[in-house]
Amino acid sequence: MSNHHPDDITMLDYAAGTLPMAQSLAVAAHLFLCETCRTRTTQLNTLGGAVLEQSSPQQIKVQEFDRFMDGIDDESVAAKAAVPKAKNGNPLAKILPERFSDINWRQQTKEIAEYDLTKSLGLKGYRVALQKIKAGARVPEHTHKGRELTVILSGGFSDELGVYHEGDFVSRDATHQHTPTALQNEDCICLTVLDAPIRFTGPLLRWLNPLFAWR
Repeated sequence: MSNHHPDDITMLDYAAGTLPMAQSLAVAAHLFLCETCRTRTTQLNTLGGAVLEQSSPQQIKVQEFDRFMDGIDDESVAAKAAVPKAKNGNPLAKILPERFSDINWRQQTKEIAEYDLTKSLGLKGYRVALQKIKAGARVPEHTHKGRELTVILSGGFSDELGVYHEGDFVSRDATHQHTPTALQNEDCICLTVLDAPIRFTGPLLRWLNPLFAWR
């Protein structure tokens, strides 16, 4: 059972279809693993429908209506690209091998590996990837230039703010500085979504920051 969930604003944006598509993928992955948030989403959708039914019609200019409809069309196309659907409800099933062991991981260090999904999803301005951290290994201390969403798919990790297990949803931003460390019993595999690069804060690794400046 998940113990860490998206905040109310993120869930409202997701239910309303206004959350950026890359971040919607993270929420969808969490929903697949979290019955509590699936129920929350159903409740929000029901509430939104009730509000629309009770709202009074408002007049808008033709040009504004056309722009609104174009935006819906663009959002729908992007949503289909960024949040793949699968028969079993897992939004990652069509873009990942059946088993994590079949993934062609790219080693970043001896203990940390990555599988980049950004290009396959056709996303711009975001970095979406699976991260694998060897059991007991530590990610170097860092902060974020933007927002990072993490969904734990297998195993777990801890940082300065808590301990997280399979299904948990973790949000970090520029106000956080942390050192994620995989739990000792098994490798940690996470889906991560970044809207800006990370920034290493440790004195020995700050020189690497220009290498991670992907936007």
